[in-house]
Amino acid sequence: MEFEKIRDAAINDDSGEENSLDLREQIEKYLRHWKWFVLAILLSFIYTFYNLNFKRSSYEAVSTIKIKDEKNGDKNALSAFQDMGIMSPSNDNIDDEIEVLKSKTLVAEVITSLKLNVQFFTNKNSLSKFLDDNLGFNTEFFETENYDTPPLNLNFFISDSALYQIGAEFLIKVNSDNQYTFSTTDKSIVKTQSFGEKITTNFGDLIVLPNVDFKEANLIGKNILVSITPVADMANAYLYGLAIEPKSEFSNVLSLTVIDSHKKKAENFLDELVQRYNLRAIRLKEELSQNTSEFVSERLNLIAQELADVDENVEDVKSKYGASSAASSAGLNMQMAKQIEQQKNQTATQLSQIKQVKEIVATKGKNEMIPSVGLTDPNVANSVVKYNELLTAKQTRLKGGSTEKNPIVVALDDQLKSLESSINKGLQNAEASTKIAFDAYSQEYNIAQGRIYGAPQQETQIRDVTRKQQTKEALYLYLLQKREETAITLGVADPNAKIIDKAESNPNRVAPKKKTAYLFALIVGLLIPFSILYLRDILDSKIHTREDIEKVLGIPIIADIPKLEGKKSRYLIKKEDHSGVAEAFRILRTNISFILPKTAESNDGKVIFVTSSIAHEGKSLVATNLATALSHANKKTVILGLDIRAPKIEPYLGVRSKQGVTNYIINSDIKPADLVVSAPENDYLDIITSGDLAPNPAELLMNARIKELFDFAKENYEYVIVDTAAFSMVTDTLLLSKFADAFIYVIRANFVDKRMLKYVNFLYKEQRLPNMALLLNGVDQKKTYGYGYGYGYGTAFENSQKKWWQFGKS
Repeated sequence: MEFEKIRDAAINDDSGEENSLDLREQIEKYLRHWKWFVLAILLSFIYTFYNLNFKRSSYEAVSTIKIKDEKNGDKNALSAFQDMGIMSPSNDNIDDEIEVLKSKTLVAEVITSLKLNVQFFTNKNSLSKFLDDNLGFNTEFFETENYDTPPLNLNFFISDSALYQIGAEFLIKVNSDNQYTFSTTDKSIVKTQSFGEKITTNFGDLIVLPNVDFKEANLIGKNILVSITPVADMANAYLYGLAIEPKSEFSNVLSLTVIDSHKKKAENFLDELVQRYNLRAIRLKEELSQNTSEFVSERLNLIAQELADVDENVEDVKSKYGASSAASSAGLNMQMAKQIEQQKNQTATQLSQIKQVKEIVATKGKNEMIPSVGLTDPNVANSVVKYNELLTAKQTRLKGGSTEKNPIVVALDDQLKSLESSINKGLQNAEASTKIAFDAYSQEYNIAQGRIYGAPQQETQIRDVTRKQQTKEALYLYLLQKREETAITLGVADPNAKIIDKAESNPNRVAPKKKTAYLFALIVGLLIPFSILYLRDILDSKIHTREDIEKVLGIPIIADIPKLEGKKSRYLIKKEDHSGVAEAFRILRTNISFILPKTAESNDGKVIFVTSSIAHEGKSLVATNLATALSHANKKTVILGLDIRAPKIEPYLGVRSKQGVTNYIINSDIKPADLVVSAPENDYLDIITSGDLAPNPAELLMNARIKELFDFAKENYEYVIVDTAAFSMVTDTLLLSKFADAFIYVIRANFVDKRMLKYVNFLYKEQRLPNMALLLNGVDQKKTYGYGYGYGYGTAFENSQKKWWQFGKS
């Protein structure tokens, strides 16, 4: 015990050194499994190598455009008409335009325009060729995409809409300039055909024509992989690699980036995307201007007819009265009447325009626009502008393939109905207020007329028809001006996006990044075994090293016994044995003196009990080898077998006795000396076996003759080693504990659950076992730095070492 205190004090003296040892222990715990780490890294590298060889290089193309901002003063032809109410100010922000550019419909248009859904690949990958030709794989991986100069020209007999939906891969092997072999990638269909002849495939008929000189292209005898991808799937793939972002916050300059396996294809994609976006914007503007122009022309024809009728009435009145002017009076009253008359005429014009718009709204079709000209009420005018914009958005959806039942189209219809109701209500309110103003001006005008003294009747009639003529003429001129303005707008419709930098590819590939991939493979190769080992340690509740015990218990550990290699379950040390196990028992022999009480009489033998918590922990192995080690030191030793339930010392020591402890207790004629059996080839070791199995072992051990047996052993031997039963299973050992000078409590590594230590701690604290010390049996030397002085000496240890390539149990 003093030895243990000195040793523990030396270990715990420096906390820094303890932390260093803990860290080293953790590192060594994983380094012991270095073979699994190497294997995991190797497999991870092989998997990464395989994946990298079956991924085509990807390149990035970048383009820069500027989105026109009409609302914030972009100086173009259309901005001049916004002040006149021809084109409503744009309320689209830059985020809306980004969403339009990234719309799946627009991307699909680009794919169909450039025919990107049909791809040609040549130059089969070397790894793919090896796997397919030698190992029976069917990878068919070709590295080079022939986008600039496709080797073949395919003429499909199916419609474009059907072609855009199919997905297929097939091989064209060029046999000669005139002949080829068609085959599916799984070789289910193989046909030999001449170029230019129609061939029937599983997706329809087609004609294959050469597009290059096969000899110059070195394609004769080689395969060409043709891949047809559904446009919808390809659109999703491009959207995944498409990035559109403003150059800076609140900027109208956008940076467009796309990733593709071919540099030129990436550049063409971006350029075509911008072009399609501009064509769509121009088409929408032209459609709106055309609808407005047609409406104004219709109104002009009607007003022109009405104006002709009014001009004829004026001519008739003036001819009847011979007057040429409606102004026949002078003075202040006349001037006032003329001012009121002008205001009345303007109000009448506004009232007429409102009625015309009301009539148009009431009689227009479901998908017809409402003209925004001639509306003085700003709320009604804004509602009309919003109505036309929503209707344009609906028509765009319908042209893009949506139906009337599409949720977005239904939502737009609901908004259109709501706006139409709002417009009708606004027109009614505007008409009512204008009518009130017109009546007021009429009343003031009548008063002014009454004040004109002696106005002739003919002058009044002339003024009346002249007023009507002026009203119609003003409306006619207004509509004529609007028609000309709309025609100019139609002619100068310009695109929304201005190209600053055309698409240009980065010469360096962006994927796959081999260094990053192998670094990731290294991390994964380290992480997988580490995680498994870490998880195993977390879930592992077994005791493995003395450190596991020391973290829980404060009980001294007298020795560590290494694990026996191979099938040496009944190993017995020899005098000239230099193995690690033999050295461990010699250390145990030395340490015994530290646990024995100093008060014991030197002339009496020292009684040392060996026990354990459960069976199969190696207590019999420890007891027999400890007794053997003491005898090798010329100490007269006897080993007493008191595990009368499952005796094991006889097979260890290679002896056989006709009578033992149970026979001695039952038969009073047998003397203790009659039980002694000498060990073979060992003059200092005697054995007293357990005897015959008895049905009542606990009662037998309570017999008074047991004390006589112990007195005999102590008188005749220096050391008495007692092999007892497992402590937690039966009470036998507790019944005999009063005869013990010290207890060696055996704990088997990699076998006993850590929760069993609570029971051991209870025995120690309650002092149920005198001078108790622990012995850790079956220690794996590779898992602990321990205190195994001398472990590893001799040829026995060297022969037990595994070769580096052997993956046995750790």
